[in-house]
Amino acid sequence: MLETTVMLLIIAPIIFSLLFVAIPKSLYKVLAWAFFLVGVATSVMLVLDGTGKVEVAGSNFATFESIVLILEVLIILYIFYVSAKHKNWPTLALIAISTVLTAYSFMNIEKVESASFNIDQLSQIMILIVNIIGTAIILFATGYMDQYEEHRHLNRQKTFYFTMSFFLAAMNGLVMVDTLGWLFLFWEITTLCSFVLISYNQDEEGINNGFRALALNLVGGITFSIAIILLSTKFEISTLSGIGTTTEAAALALPVALLCIAGFAKSAQMPFQSWLLGAMVAPTPVSALLHSSTMVNAGVYIIVKLVPAFANTSLGTAIAIYGGFTFVMCSALALSQRNAKRVLAYSTIANLGLIIGSAGIGSPLAVSAAIMLILFHAISKALLFLCTGEIEHTIGSRDIEDMSGLIKKAPLLTMLASLGMISMLLPPFGVLLTKWVSMEAASSNPIVTIFLVLGSALTTVYYVKWLGTILSSTMDKNITHHLKPETYFPLSLLGLCIVVTSIFVFTIYNYFIQPQVETLLNIAPAVSGQAGQFTSEIGAFAYAAIFVVLALAILIYFATKNMFTPRPAGYYMCGENNLEKDKLMFRNGLCSYDKSSVSNIYLQDTFGENKLTTLGYAISILLIIAALAGGVI
Repeated sequence: MLETTVMLLIIAPIIFSLLFVAIPKSLYKVLAWAFFLVGVATSVMLVLDGTGKVEVAGSNFATFESIVLILEVLIILYIFYVSAKHKNWPTLALIAISTVLTAYSFMNIEKVESASFNIDQLSQIMILIVNIIGTAIILFATGYMDQYEEHRHLNRQKTFYFTMSFFLAAMNGLVMVDTLGWLFLFWEITTLCSFVLISYNQDEEGINNGFRALALNLVGGITFSIAIILLSTKFEISTLSGIGTTTEAAALALPVALLCIAGFAKSAQMPFQSWLLGAMVAPTPVSALLHSSTMVNAGVYIIVKLVPAFANTSLGTAIAIYGGFTFVMCSALALSQRNAKRVLAYSTIANLGLIIGSAGIGSPLAVSAAIMLILFHAISKALLFLCTGEIEHTIGSRDIEDMSGLIKKAPLLTMLASLGMISMLLPPFGVLLTKWVSMEAASSNPIVTIFLVLGSALTTVYYVKWLGTILSSTMDKNITHHLKPETYFPLSLLGLCIVVTSIFVFTIYNYFIQPQVETLLNIAPAVSGQAGQFTSEIGAFAYAAIFVVLALAILIYFATKNMFTPRPAGYYMCGENNLEKDKLMFRNGLCSYDKSSVSNIYLQDTFGENKLTTLGYAISILLIIAALAGGVI
């Protein structure tokens, strides 16, 4: 049964991708609903089937090995073609290097007799994320893309849905396969899909950002290839699980460091972060998919799987400091952004840095936090990106300052966006719990602890600033907001998932996290949650009681919201009001008319990209060199 489910998880999205190409656009919504239901069913089936290995051998292996080789050649040829067509010489040079490494691998690495898929609890978590959140994003897109393309005079939805669906197939394969050669194929397919989706608009900005993503991820692909060659030729290791179980862990430090660098590039960590920021030019569903359920999670997935190979080593310490630095630096950069999608982009990079930093610490407690944060962050960030896209369609802007008074214009949308932000900040939601655990686990490393505390504080500032804006009241009139089921069902589902996963956090921990950490490190972390109480070495709080209080507060609000009638108030703006023309106009000290305005402070002179990015590049490169040095030494 497990073998059937594994094959279905790869084949079903490919079938749906072909159906999106074959059927007329009028049937896309029906097909998206079917894809969502199949995605949920197959991912739950994998969990119910349990853990285990699926071997592919004999004639089946020979057939699939031929398919893998053909696909790798096609990927290389396509990248050569688009790079030459657009005269993008850096990408052309990188794919040439990648081609040489692929050819060397094919001629010099001893051929394996079989391949395997390794289904463990981390794979199950990733499959649930990819197939529930990913298909929900595609469903959301059916209510989003028509308006998006109408504004940009495009007609490329067949390409969009084909690539999105194929992306999910590649991610399913990536998080289940154990054989390094096949893993590399899925890795490169995700890189290619991201290029196609980021350059979707086919304008100069989109194509340039697509090539940036392609080039930076090819750098990671090259380090991945070199690592595979070293592991195969020097240590005869051909599987991902074999890296963590070898008795030669110290000798493996260099190839492990190279694999981690590939993970850094895929997860857009500094100095690779520009590709994910550039991805914001793509349609919102693409941003949501890249940031929550596919591309970036592939990087942290690999790093968590490698924990046994670098835990309690100098390489692990370098990774922990590197991840913590990215967390605090990108949290600071998010503070200076007005564009909501850039805020979320920097927030994503920062939280992935937190995951990598926790994995680098390498203790059972820290690894538990890393895995839990992958899950909670994926749900919250998918909701926030999709809400941002719907907000942009509602008010025509993604500028946070233009979202003032959104609560009056689109109450349900505002509540869902608020839930997404609050889930990143406050107890009893899962992200806060994992940050708590990460800080406890980092107590042995003062540098990492400082990074985590500062990064968390900055996270609170930029989300509270945004939250206060959308919940503020303005003099603007209400606008008509249409609630489309294909749009609001995914948003509501993700909001529900935030609440449910936070309520059942310790059920999730006991079923998925603890067994996975025991598999990786042979020891269970000391975290407990009996009787609705979150308990660890640094303290405790009654997370169940907080949910009860929140529920009562919501009930009280709905019971009393019509009991009081707010008294209208005027606006005094320290000058003579021009009541005849506009209540928001006033005569200033120079006797001319100004329009009153208020806005948040963005501290561009302190935390602006022009102030911090170069510094971030320099320090992050030094930390990567330190990680490589740890691998060599």
